[in-house]
Amino acid sequence: MAVKRHPILGRLGVWRRRGFLGLTPAALAAAGVACGPSAPQAQGTPQAGQQGKTQDPGTPQKGGVFTEAVFGDAKTMQPLLSSDSASSSFISNHYSASLFRYDPETLKPDTKYGAADAFQVSPDGMTVTYKLKANLQWSDGKPITAADYKFTWDKMNDPKVEYPYRSNLRFFESMETTDDKTLVFKLKEAFCPAVEYSNINPIPKHIFQDLDINDNPLNQKPAVGSGPWLMQEWVKDSHAVFVANDKFYLGRPNFDRHVYRIVADQNVIYQMLKASEVDEGGIKAEDWAEAKALKNINTYNYYSASASWVYIGTYMKHEALSDVRVRQALAHSINRPKMVERIRFNLAKPLNSIFASSSWAFAPDVPAFNFDVAKGNQLLDQAGWRRPASDANGTRVKDGKPLKMRIFYNAGNKEREQIATVVQQDAKAIGMDLEVISEEWNAYLNRVQKTHDVELFVLGWSSGLEPNGSQNIWRTDQAQNYTGFSDPKVDELFPKAAAIPGCSQDDRKKMYADIQKVVAPQVPYIFLWENEILGGVSNRIVVNKMSKIGYSYRMWEWYSKTGK
Repeated sequence: MAVKRHPILGRLGVWRRRGFLGLTPAALAAAGVACGPSAPQAQGTPQAGQQGKTQDPGTPQKGGVFTEAVFGDAKTMQPLLSSDSASSSFISNHYSASLFRYDPETLKPDTKYGAADAFQVSPDGMTVTYKLKANLQWSDGKPITAADYKFTWDKMNDPKVEYPYRSNLRFFESMETTDDKTLVFKLKEAFCPAVEYSNINPIPKHIFQDLDINDNPLNQKPAVGSGPWLMQEWVKDSHAVFVANDKFYLGRPNFDRHVYRIVADQNVIYQMLKASEVDEGGIKAEDWAEAKALKNINTYNYYSASASWVYIGTYMKHEALSDVRVRQALAHSINRPKMVERIRFNLAKPLNSIFASSSWAFAPDVPAFNFDVAKGNQLLDQAGWRRPASDANGTRVKDGKPLKMRIFYNAGNKEREQIATVVQQDAKAIGMDLEVISEEWNAYLNRVQKTHDVELFVLGWSSGLEPNGSQNIWRTDQAQNYTGFSDPKVDELFPKAAAIPGCSQDDRKKMYADIQKVVAPQVPYIFLWENEILGGVSNRIVVNKMSKIGYSYRMWEWYSKTGK
């Protein structure tokens, strides 16, 4: 007997509790700045390094403190304003009542670990309905109800609120509540990631209803939450302390406290791990060989289905960079294979496109700007930038102005410092003079995201599983379009790819391939590589098993073998 397919989302239409057949999972987080926002089968399976070398799960222990070292501080504790990974990490501790979570193996929405008990998509695909679990509570004991989700949704759509992902909601007509436990989302038209983008993580209406979402004290020191740990203390650029929430709807976490040690230099994280001063932290590629031999930590290395990648952004409204030939010339001057070898010790994959190779939307045949100094020089000649007659190797000049620009990176990030320095040296070969400048994390983000007083900048993204999430980077005037990139075809194709009738992955993939072939040759980013994720965890800590998204999921289940 043939299986009837849903006209928009596939094999849907019945209530689902422990999973969801036929659905294309979306971004685990829309697209985060990874300095710090798909298909059912994401390609590229994580490969565990030394996971389990001393692991003995035993019986989960209650109590103790888990301490994590992080590079760079959060900007906000307001979920509706967050767009960086440091803020998202803090927020996920305090606010964590999203309607569903993704199964780490199937990558499909699963309500087992969500606030929804079940959800349903109507036969015409134009309505998504959720039923909330019973006994959901805020940390102050008040019930979490449909009204909180409705309030949050309305604020997400309020143009006065600086919500960075509002463009993802444009396909929705409305969200209504029929009772305290029922949420009903209605669509204007077919939208393939409809379920994913209706997955709200609410803020408490009774706390925020009379406050300015953009500016209020609770954005830095929230009083009421829904997550496994609640913020107790946050000292900027020093530490943040979260304490266990007895009212967390999935059960009190095993650890009494989750502490973040905030550092300004990546080297400090590794030294803390070695000295057992912290329980978890990222490891630089140059330290990886030594880290694997340490007796006090378990090491993990993998390529996540939600890929992490690095790029050099070009602010295209800058006078020199407004010429695509200048951007292409710089891209040709960079010896990426050598950088991967020397900076990442081959623990990375070169990247040429807006989607990493793990994405089902990845197109392998986009234009690539391989290392070619002669081509770079030729492009600058064509663009009218000339070497001084007195110095054949000097800085190029046009209309009396030297080809001189700044390249920024966030201070303390040794890998990005190396990238900026190598690019500075490589650019000299084509007559481009770059000044390398480091800046404190939040000031750097403000420069890139707000003031745009920048020419070149080194950043990264932790990409999502649903390719539509990246439209916020590439469509004209979107919140995370930091380069000023604008192309009418890209503006047109992103909405079409998200709303294609039937939501065939093959049909969507063709459109995303077209998008990549438009973006890549314009070089708004000089794509560098996909990172192999490298991390270490104290061997006293028992984490979840390695999955397609790594091991850092459902952290409330983690525990210390000793209970300390």
